[in-house]
Formats: sequence, C-alpha cells, structure tokens
Amino acid sequence: MSPGLPDDARARTATPGRVPSLAPFACYAALLCGALAIASVPAAVPAVAADLEMEPLQTQWFAAAYQLACGPLQLGVSHVADQYGARRVLLVALATFAAASLLATAATTPAVLLAARLVQGAGGAALSPVSLALLLTLRGRTDNEPHAVAGWVSTAAAASCLGPVLGGLLTSLTDWRAAFAALALLATASAGCALHALGDPGPSPTSPRQAVDVLGITLCTAAAIAALLTLTAPTVTASLPARASIGLLTATLTGLLVFRTRRRPQSALDAGLLRQAVTRRALLVLLTLFGANSAFTFLTYFTLTRAYGLSPLSAALVALPAVAPAVLTARLAARRTGEHQDGSPLMRTGLLCIAAGMLISGCGQRHLAPLWLVSGACAFVGSGLGLANGSAMTVVSCSRTSPRTAQGAATATTFAMLGGATGPAAAGAALALVGHSPRACGTSTCDALGTSPGTQLAFSLVGLLTAALAFGLTGRRHERRRQR
Repeated sequence: MSPGLPDDARARTATPGRVPSLAPFACYAALLCGALAIASVPAAVPAVAADLEMEPLQTQWFAAAYQLACGPLQLGVSHVADQYGARRVLLVALATFAAASLLATAATTPAVLLAARLVQGAGGAALSPVSLALLLTLRGRTDNEPHAVAGWVSTAAAASCLGPVLGGLLTSLTDWRAAFAALALLATASAGCALHALGDPGPSPTSPRQAVDVLGITLCTAAAIAALLTLTAPTVTASLPARASIGLLTATLTGLLVFRTRRRPQSALDAGLLRQAVTRRALLVLLTLFGANSAFTFLTYFTLTRAYGLSPLSAALVALPAVAPAVLTARLAARRTGEHQDGSPLMRTGLLCIAAGMLISGCGQRHLAPLWLVSGACAFVGSGLGLANGSAMTVVSCSRTSPRTAQGAATATTFAMLGGATGPAAAGAALALVGHSPRACGTSTCDALGTSPGTQLAFSLVGLLTAALAFGLTGRRHERRRQR
C-alpha cells in the first residue's frame, strides 16, 4: 500500500487479497461496544438503583432502555447505510454512543440516566448490522469472508461472557459510573480506528434506493413501549381500568403493526418471515427466550447483591454460567437445525432449560439456596439460551423468502431485543402478582428486589410461564401441522 495516497486511491491500488490490517479490527471493536452495552450493565443495575435511589419502576425502565431503543431502530439501519454509506453511519453511531455513555457517567438523577441509556441504544442500533456489512464489503479485497464472519460471531460471544465480569469488576473497584466511562472510551477508540482504517465507499451503487419505513418503526416502538407499560402497571398499583386500557392499546398497536407489515411489501419488518408459520414461531420463540433470560438476569443480580450481600464482581462470577455455555450450545443447535431443517425440538428444549433454571432459583422459601445451586441454575439458563437462540436464528436464516438478508436478520434481532427489554418489567409484574410488590430503594438495605420469599416466588412464576410457552409455541400440534 503506497503511503500518502487518499483512501479511495489506496483502495484502487491495493492488491487483491490484501486489506488494511486495522479494518476488520475496527468492525469488531464497533460490534464490541454494542455487545458490551448489553452484557456489562446488568451487573451494575443494583448499584445504580441504590446510588440514585431509584423507584422500582425507574429501575425496570433503566434496565430495558437500551434494548427498547436499539431494537426497532435496527429495522431502518440497512437502508440508511445504503443511502449515506456504511462508514459514515458507523462513525455517527459511535459518536452518539460515546456521547450518551459520557452523559450516563455524569448522570445524577434517574431521568437523566434513563435518557442517556435510550440515546446510547439509538447509537448502538447501527453497530451490529453495519459492522457486519462493512466486514462483508471487504470481500472485494479478500476471499476469506467466512473467517471474517466467524470473527464477528466470536466477538459477540466473547462480549456476552466477558461483559458481566467487566461490569462487575469496574463497579466493585470504583462505582457503576466506571462501566459507562469504559464504554465511552471504547467507542471513542473504535471511532478513531474506523476513521483511520476504513475507506469511504459512499452510498451503495448496487442497492435499490428505498425509503425508510418510519411509520413501521414508529409502530414497532410504540407497541413495545405499550407492552412495557402493561407489564409495569402492577408495579405502580394502577387501577384495573387503567391496566385494561393499556393492555388494549398494546394489542391494538401490535395488530396494526402486523396488519401493515403483511399488506406492505417494503415494510420495516420482513413480511415473509411473519407469513410463514415456521419462521413466525421462531420469532415468537426469540421474543419469549430473551424476555425470560432478561427477567432471570434482572432478578438474579438483585438476589445475589441484596439477599446474599455479594459484591457486583462476585455476583457476576456466580452468574457467569448464565451466558458462558451459550457459546457452545448455540453452535451445536445451529448445526443440528441446519442438518434436520426442524428447530422445534431444540427450541423447546432450550426454553425448558431456562424454565428449569428459574424453578431451581425459586427453591429456598425459608432459607437462601447455596451459591453452588444458584450457579447451577444459571448453567441451565445459559445452556437453554444457546440451544433456543441458535436453533431459532438458523430457522429464520434458512427459511427466509425475502432476498434482503439484512432485513430478515434485523427482524429477528429486533424480536430478540424487544424480548430482552420486556424481561425486567415482567420480573416486576411477577413480584406484584405473588403479593410482594417491590418497594422504593433507599440508601440503606433495599427491599425493591432480591429478598426472600418474593423473589423466589417470582422466579417460579416466570419459570412456569416459560415452560407453558415452550410447549405452546413448539409443541406436537405445530409439528403435525408442519408435516401436513
């Protein structure tokens, strides 16, 4: 590569099979920012709630905010990147992410922190799909695309394992603000690396220009917000008419979104995935899976830090099996599903593993369960997460009817993100339903979450619901219908 040439000239004179050494690293680093924003913050949530004296409702919304903003916005990212250039979109996303992380570091009120987390999610919406798109465009100068994709997947898996430990370590050594400061530093370094290493190909000359489905994305966001309001209504002891009204609004918005998606060819969601029974079931499994996993993580960290008195780092180490086994089981499930073209058994098994982990965590009504049993419950959840996620994503990938692969992937990850956003609210609703409504956090011992026996009952309730959904979504009735 000749020094002193502009980026476009360097790209033209580069020999085939050669790419700038930092180009793939810049993409992986951008993905790492978004993955760590999801994986590292849950370990700090109890400390944030106590430090800012959050109400239970505020805590649940803070835990859900990133995925709530990130999920729906992913639906329009590919169109924006095609129109304005993937590199430019990535740099804007990283700048937004870094600024929001700095705002979270300086936040002194729950409202400011919640706003920062929402903006951080808006920036993070582009990091995963655009980083993968940029990696694939490097194929023009190298024939090693599978290696690049494998590195992208491995980066996400590593972040899911290291994120909780990193968040717990920083929170234990200093406080929760250090976790957000580290995200800001990583995003800034990633932006600098992308600015230096990635050329700017500009708008895609081959992709057709399509307008972003703003109304579809708005409907998706509104339906998700209404669903969160429905789940958090029991926490704030809303009246029965108010709960019914919010539930009706959720159903109406969801119905409008589905109706519009199935009638409009160029909608934000992939209409082909919603029309096919097998892929529609896989999307619902993703929604259920990540909702149950997020509820489990939310309750577990409060239990370990409040009821057991562990530090954030110790809690993260105990809960590490909730994510680590997924790296292996997801690969196994993806391979088996691809061979047999039927993901229902593995999706059902994965959801039942998560249900089993929750029921194990529900043990110990009179006395706290030993930590080895808590870690064992996390191992069940981690194994189930990989099995159901790997199988469902493979079903979506192999059964898509739309040639727009990015849209199908964005639809699947949006369902997963929105499931993750509803988890903390579902945990709060379960606590309210078992008669142990969470109370406000103070500077002393907090009764909001993590105390016996309310949390154990909530674990059991969510676990039973997850088991019921496992059979309802992937039971024998669906298999017989598929065979016919």
